Amino acid sequence: MGFGTNTSFDTLAYARNTTVAKFGEDRAFDAIEVAFEAHNEQMQEMMQDLAEMTTDQLRAYGGPDNMAMEELDEFGTPDAQKISAGQNIGFPCKYYGIGLQWTRQYFQGAMASELAAQATAAMDADIKMIKRDMARALFYPTNYSFIDRLAPKKLTLPVKSLVNADSMAIPPAPDGTTFNGASHTHYLGTSAFAAADLTAGVSTVNEHFLSGQITIMINIAQEATVRGFTGFTARLPVSIIGSISSNQATANLDVYNVTNRCIGDFNGVEVWVKAWIPSGYVLFLHSGTGDKVLVRRTLEGDTGDLQLLFDLEEYPLRSKAMGRKFGFGVWNRLAAAVLDTGHSSYNQPVIN
Repeated sequence: MGFGTNTSFDTLAYARNTTVAKFGEDRAFDAIEVAFEAHNEQMQEMMQDLAEMTTDQLRAYGGPDNMAMEELDEFGTPDAQKISAGQNIGFPCKYYGIGLQWTRQYFQGAMASELAAQATAAMDADIKMIKRDMARALFYPTNYSFIDRLAPKKLTLPVKSLVNADSMAIPPAPDGTTFNGASHTHYLGTSAFAAADLTAGVSTVNEHFLSGQITIMINIAQEATVRGFTGFTARLPVSIIGSISSNQATANLDVYNVTNRCIGDFNGVEVWVKAWIPSGYVLFLHSGTGDKVLVRRTLEGDTGDLQLLFDLEEYPLRSKAMGRKFGFGVWNRLAAAVLDTGHSSYNQPVIN
């Protein structure tokens, strides 16, 4: 169930002249549960191009070393060849929670809209946490070890970033091109942001795939600069008709969602403004075919959604707590690249 229709939560949120006691506690909390369901669906939609769900702690990843066909005569026997078998990649899972608490006296005097505002603030905190952890998984260039305390097997997991010249074997490109795992990186930098940097970022990802779609994602702070690049074709608001002599946009610009919209195309690649992209950085994302760049891990028997942890009443207090068990980890290390537009070599952003 999504927002935009007249739901019970909408009724609760706009009940500014009705106390919680008069509105009805059970009715109010039922409305909040409906809102949480809608919130979880929206979170799933936000992450669908970036992450797949999994309960795996570890997966094997990597590319084989190259073999070579040998020319033989009629009596020839090829030499045996061996390849390395790749390495493990681990996916973290953490436990987050947030609590709400009221007194009976509060319910008798507080407006129902105040209760709705507290529930909305809790959902906002959940959104910020998801965007933060998703951005850290993509924009932090360092591998690290994670002790998996929530799982039955308390393994130390090797969590990886995007390809970062850590010497892990890299699968060859569809055209047979091979990559040096000790030097190939998807963390790029430039001290003079230009159209050529977008072209290079797209190529860094595109060279690893035979098909699929590349998307460029930027922060709104980079929008004006990108709009000025040669090769950029802007999408126009529905109220504007472009000049007959210029390239025509085939889709309209969303004039309402300024921090989450496609603003145009750069040499045939869609450019999106996304609020969770750090200012000064660009994400080049492959999607449509193959494994997604991230996995969103949770535990066996858990959905990874925002859930009610407990609902307790002990006079004069009434308390609720919501929580989420999940974590983001890079899986397809080649399916994205990131660009630091302010330094000649990549510097890790601060993501709070």
